Amino acid sequence: MKLGAAILGLCGAIAALVSGTFFMFASEVVGSIKASGLVTADPATIKILAMIVAIPALLAGGILFAYPLIGGILFFITVELMAFTMGFTSVTFAPIMLMAVASNLAVLCAQRERATPIIFLGFSIHQYLALQIMVMLITVSPFVLYPVFLMKVLCFALFACAFNLLIGYVGLLSFGHAAYFGMGGYAAGYAAKAWGWSPELAMLFGMAAGGLLGIVFGWLAIRRQGIYFAMITLALGQMAYFFCLQAPFTGGEDGIQQIPRGKLFGLISLQSDMAMYAVVAVVFLAGFLLIHRIVHSPFGQILKAIRENEPRATSLGYRTDSYKLVAFIISCALAGLAGGTKSLVFGIATLTDVHNAMSGEVVLMTLLGGLGTIFGPVMGALIATAMENYLAQAGAWVTVIQGAIFIACVIAFRKGVLGVLAEKLKIQL
Repeated sequence: MKLGAAILGLCGAIAALVSGTFFMFASEVVGSIKASGLVTADPATIKILAMIVAIPALLAGGILFAYPLIGGILFFITVELMAFTMGFTSVTFAPIMLMAVASNLAVLCAQRERATPIIFLGFSIHQYLALQIMVMLITVSPFVLYPVFLMKVLCFALFACAFNLLIGYVGLLSFGHAAYFGMGGYAAGYAAKAWGWSPELAMLFGMAAGGLLGIVFGWLAIRRQGIYFAMITLALGQMAYFFCLQAPFTGGEDGIQQIPRGKLFGLISLQSDMAMYAVVAVVFLAGFLLIHRIVHSPFGQILKAIRENEPRATSLGYRTDSYKLVAFIISCALAGLAGGTKSLVFGIATLTDVHNAMSGEVVLMTLLGGLGTIFGPVMGALIATAMENYLAQAGAWVTVIQGAIFIACVIAFRKGVLGVLAEKLKIQL
């Protein structure tokens, strides 16, 4: 019974995570291909062919995971394929995803009878269930909420997760992280508009720009600790701001405007908000999973050791400055990726993204969600962006209202919203 419950839950997990997002966005991709004139076949036929191509990949993934998932995956694929070909809507999709999440409750029941926790792909069972809920919400939300707002949330969530990698797991507080976020936006926007690069190359160029800037600034700042490190990053961030203000390619105070979204891989138009949302969601999930893998790798354990007691880590033979520099560069590169993605979403790169106020905003996002938690920065980005979006009608009072809410959250949730929740439930998030 326990084995069957665990298998059923894992089947639901794999199907929801691997196939759910693909099926959700396939109709939009098919529509873009159809509109481009490259394919003249009936969309329903293309969908079925896409499913036939996807099934072997899913089965191969199940075999690689070394779990008896083939029967369960086929079951969920069949159900989703039926809903997809009959007309994929949130009404048909939501119950399927809810079934997948509900099946994981069986794993929770099995977990209570085990002496050791169930760990899957580095996630504890509670984290894995939280991941599935997050993926389900990302997948279903564009049918309910404005996709552009959701894309903004995902871009800031990736930015906050990158910042959390540095402060939450290395213990380095950077007051200039907006420099990498904004520079990534400028680099991606310029590459897409002036050089005509495709969106995936433009985003990678933004990521590279953030990483290269992180190498230079990190080499200068990483030798200091505490408040000295924070002040150096603040000064370097201001240097980046004034560089962007004066550099000819940035457009000065006007920024880079009318940045084209282009065509993904030169084939799929991203002019549709839903198509662009698909790309942003994939970029965010890839960055999120990369950060999770880094945190739970041997490299991540060394970073935690440096955070807890750097002299002891040094006495064990680790070159702590080198480890901190690598973590700093990774954080900056992911921040640049988030900035580059945001510039393509909104079609503009401005000084707002490189201003020191943005550095303060990402600090608040991380503190709101939960410092040193995997899912905390995502929650913090959602709360901060939602307040900014829905309180905009308050006019000049919006900053006062936001400040009051932030103060209340910091007082009530000393470890962040998810940090306090995890402490109450005695789980790790």
